Amino acid sequence: MGMTSLEVHRKSAKEMLDDIDEKVRSGLVKDRQKLVGFAASEISCDLLAVLLHKKNLISPGFNVNHRFFASEKMAKERFGFDFPVKERILPLMVKQEEYRGLLCYGRERGEKLVLEAIANMNRIREIVDKETGEDI
Repeated sequence: MGMTSLEVHRKSAKEMLDDIDEKVRSGLVKDRQKLVGFAASEISCDLLAVLLHKKNLISPGFNVNHRFFASEKMAKERFGFDFPVKERILPLMVKQEEYRGLLCYGRERGEKLVLEAIANMNRIREIVDKETGEDI
């Protein structure tokens, strides 16, 4: 029996979180900012998917794509249904997509921006953990 969507998102988020933690500990966040920017964005999407799956608000095949957060307007259209913490989490998801754009494309950025992207992702993680009773 394969893993459920929920388990896949949970496992994916944990693996990438471990990878980011490793880069932070090794002092490599600035040198690996594209990878961190990508991972923080993907983790955020996985975390939102975990929340929505646990609340039975999306079908098992539903994929939370980072492109849904190109703007707050687009995010609100994609997630037209109501759910707890929606007003808190969607703006953070939009912000995470901005960080992805800044870190993954174009010129190299400073370590401060990479750490801000990680902090924003951790805010999303805290909201999801509190709302689902999980510790991802």
